[in-house]
Amino acid sequence: MTYRVCLLGVLTLLLAAAGRADEPSALPPRGEWNCVALTPRYLALTGDYSQLQLQLFRQRMAERSKNKNKNKKLPKWALDYRFNISGTEAIAMYRPQVVQMLRDKPAVKLASDRGAVAVAASGYWMSPIGQSCFPDENGVSRYSLNADVAHHLFLTLDRPLAMGEKLTITLPAGEQIDFTLRPEDPSPVFRINQLGYMPNAPKYAYLGAWLGTLKALPLHKEFGGKEFRLVDADSGKTLFTGLLHPRRHDQFTPKGTPFTGEEVLEMDFSSVTAPGRCRLEVDGIGRSPDFLIGDSTMAEAFYVHARGLYHQRCGIAKEKPYTNWTLPACHQQSVRGCHPPDIGHYGKSEKHRPFGFSSAGGKSLKVGQFSLIMQNQPSVPEVLHAPGGWHDAADWDRRPQHLRIVGDLAAVYLLKPGNFCDGQLNLPESGNGIPDILDEACWGIGHLRLKQQTNGGVGTWEETTRHPNSRDGSSAQDKLTYYLSCATRNSTLEYAAYAAELALALKKAGAEKLAEAYRDSAVRAWDFAMDKKNRCVRSFRYDHQIIFYREEPDVAPEFVVKAGFDLYTLCGDERFIAAAEQVADAAISAMHKDSWRWSPLMYAEMEVFPCYSAPLNKLRKLHRQTLTAQAQRLLKQQAENYPIRVPWFGTNEGWSHTMSWGTFHPLRRALTLIAAHALTGERKYLDGAYLANDFHNGANPFGSTLTSGLGRVYPVRFLSLDSYADGIAEFIPGITPYRNTYGIPRDAVRMAYGLYYPINPGQQFAGLNLSLLPEAELDESDCAREVSRIFPIWHRWCNVESRTVAASEFTVWETIAPAAAATGYLLNGASPPEKEWIERKPVDDIRKLPGYAPLP
Repeated sequence: MTYRVCLLGVLTLLLAAAGRADEPSALPPRGEWNCVALTPRYLALTGDYSQLQLQLFRQRMAERSKNKNKNKKLPKWALDYRFNISGTEAIAMYRPQVVQMLRDKPAVKLASDRGAVAVAASGYWMSPIGQSCFPDENGVSRYSLNADVAHHLFLTLDRPLAMGEKLTITLPAGEQIDFTLRPEDPSPVFRINQLGYMPNAPKYAYLGAWLGTLKALPLHKEFGGKEFRLVDADSGKTLFTGLLHPRRHDQFTPKGTPFTGEEVLEMDFSSVTAPGRCRLEVDGIGRSPDFLIGDSTMAEAFYVHARGLYHQRCGIAKEKPYTNWTLPACHQQSVRGCHPPDIGHYGKSEKHRPFGFSSAGGKSLKVGQFSLIMQNQPSVPEVLHAPGGWHDAADWDRRPQHLRIVGDLAAVYLLKPGNFCDGQLNLPESGNGIPDILDEACWGIGHLRLKQQTNGGVGTWEETTRHPNSRDGSSAQDKLTYYLSCATRNSTLEYAAYAAELALALKKAGAEKLAEAYRDSAVRAWDFAMDKKNRCVRSFRYDHQIIFYREEPDVAPEFVVKAGFDLYTLCGDERFIAAAEQVADAAISAMHKDSWRWSPLMYAEMEVFPCYSAPLNKLRKLHRQTLTAQAQRLLKQQAENYPIRVPWFGTNEGWSHTMSWGTFHPLRRALTLIAAHALTGERKYLDGAYLANDFHNGANPFGSTLTSGLGRVYPVRFLSLDSYADGIAEFIPGITPYRNTYGIPRDAVRMAYGLYYPINPGQQFAGLNLSLLPEAELDESDCAREVSRIFPIWHRWCNVESRTVAASEFTVWETIAPAAAATGYLLNGASPPEKEWIERKPVDDIRKLPGYAPLP
C-alpha cells in the first residue's frame, strides 16, 4: 500500500509539471543507443539517456523555482534540496518507463538485408555508472544526490548473422540502430590483457559474458574443445592454434549468488614468445582487440601506474610537458600543529589501555581529529615551507600510511635496479641523474625531512579541520590551513625506517649526497625515537573539557628492526643492529598478529644486503616462511577458486566477502608473490604475478582494466575531486578506484536499482518508493536482496562516486602505489617512455570512451 500511495503522489506531481504534449516528458523516453555483437547470434545494446535526463532536470528546476516569493532569498539547505530533488524528479519522469519497456519481453523489431531474423530471447540489466551532475541555479555544474545509469539490452537472435549483414534494430520507444556485422570489429566476449603479454610470461585469455537477466552466454556446449587461433595483426598469418578448454565451474555464495555468472572458456598460448602485435580469433564468435607480445607492455603499465602517483602529488603544479592534465600548485605551506599522528588512537577503547585519549579519570575517549585540530591551534603559528607528499581521492591531507609507498618503491629498486632509470617517467626531476622511481619516492618523504624538528622528531600526518567536498574546487583552490602533527616516538621511528631505506636505494643508484642527507636525518630520528623521555604525553582542549593523550610506552618493534638494520647497513654502527636484535622476537610476534598491516616488501632490504643480517637470521627465516606460505595460498587461489585466474579467497575460505576498499586488487596481492620470488627465485611466483597483472589489465569478468587511462576499456568516472574541478573532461589517468565491494552499496539500490527517496511535504515532494530491478513493487530491502541474489559478485562495480566511497574512491597507498611497485618489479629492464604515452591527451567527451558505460 505504501508503494502505491507514494507512486500515485509523485506521478500526480510530475504529470502536472509535464502535461503539455510538446514537452519531452509527454513523449516516449528516447536514449542514444549503440550495438555490439558478442557473437553473430548474440547482440549487446547499451542505452544512454543523459541528454534527456539533463533536459528534464532543467524543466523541473525551472518549475520548482517558480513560487510566490520569487524575491525571497532561500537558505542554502533549501537551494541544495531543490537542486537535488529536481534531479530526482527528472529521473523519475523517464527511468521507470524505460526500465518497464526493456525489462520484460521488450518489443524489439529487426529488419535485415539478408532475410528474416527475429529476437528469440532477451535479457536486461542496468548499471550505475556515476553520480548525476547538473547545472545549479548559477549555471555551475554540480554533483547531485542521484545516480546516472546505463541500460543494457541483450538479444538472442533466432539465427546467426552473416558477416557483412546489415541490421536495423527498432527499440520499444522507436529509437533505431543501424548495425552491420563486420569482421574487423572485436567482440567483448574476449577477455584479454588489453596492453598485452610479456614474451616469457604465461599467456591466457578467456571467453565469457554475463547477459543480465538472460544469465550466462552459453559457450561450453557449442565451443568447448573447438579451435582458437592467434593471428599476426599485420599480416593475418596464423601464429598458433589451440583448443578452447572450459575453466572450472562457477562458484556461488551461501545464498546462491554466482561469482562470475559466466561459462568461461580458456585460451592458452603461453608457448608463443616472439614479439609482435596479435589478435585472437574463434570461428562462430569473432576476434579480440589487437594486443602486443613484448616488453613494452609492462613498461607502459608501469608508466601509467607510477604517473598516477605523480598526478596525485601535493604542492607542485602539474603542467606541460609533463602532463596534459594540468593543474596549478597547491598547499605550498603548512603549520606545525600538535595533534597526534596515529589515527588508530582516536577511537574509543572498550578496555583499559596505556595509550590513546582519555578523560582526567582515565576513561578512554573517542576523539575527532578535525575537532581536536580546530580547538587546539597554535597561538603563534610556525609556518613550514616544504611542499610534498601525495593526495588521496577526496582528501588533501598527507597521511602516515603514505610512507609505505616510499618503502615499496625503494624496495623494488633495491631488488631490481636494472629495471629503472632516469627519464623513465617523464617527471619534472627527469634528467637529474637519479632513477625516476626514486625521485617519486623522495617526493613522498622529502617534505618531512625538511620539516624535521631540531631534536630529531618527525610528525607524519598533515591534516586540517574538515574533509573537502566537490563544491570546494580542486586541491589548488583549497583555502584550508594544514597542520603537521606532533612528533611521537613511533611516528619518528617509522620515518627513520623509510628514510634509511630510501638512503640505501639512493646510495645504490649513485646519488651519494642525497643518500647522506636521508641517512643523517634517519639517524637523528632514530635517536629521538629510542629515547623514552620523548614519549608523547599531552593535554588538549576538547568539547569544553581538558582531555589527555599518551603515546604507547614502547616503540613498535617492527620498525626498530627495519630502521636498525638499514642504519647498520648504512653506517656500520653496532648500536643499531643490537637494538634490532633485542626486539626481533617481539617484531615476529607483532607481524604475525597483524600481518595484513604490513607490506610484503617490509624487509626486502635484508635480501639485498644479507651480509648485514646475521644477527636477525631467526626473524629473516620466519619472515621468509610466512611470506612463501602466503604466496603458496595465493597461487592455489589463483589456480582453483574461480573460472578466471585471480588470487582471491574462495567461498570455502571465509574471506571472499572482504573485497571493499580495494583489498581484492590483484596487483596489491601480487606484492606477496613478488616478495616470494625475490626470496626464492622460483619461477612459479613470478608467473603468478604476471597472471595477476593480466587480470588487472582486462583478463577479468569486467572486460575492463582497473586503472584509468590504461588499455582500451578503463574506468572513466570515479571519486576524484581534482578531476571534478580541473575543467578537463576525461579524468586523471593512472587512478585505480577501489571498485568491487562484494555486496551492493545501499545508495546504488536507492538511486539506481530502485528510486527510494523520503517524502518531504514542506518541499512539495511526495516521496518515491519504486523498485526497477529485478522487478516492480519491491520495497527497498527486498530490492536490495533480489539484486544481490542475481548480480554476480565479479561483475559488480556499483559506482555512484561520493555515495559509494568503498567502491569509487581510491588511495595512493592502497591501490596506486602497489600497482606501480608490482609492475616495476615485473619489467624486463629500463627504457624511456614511448612518445605516444607522453603526448596522450584527454578526450573532449567522455561518453565516447568505451569505459563510460561498459557492459556489466
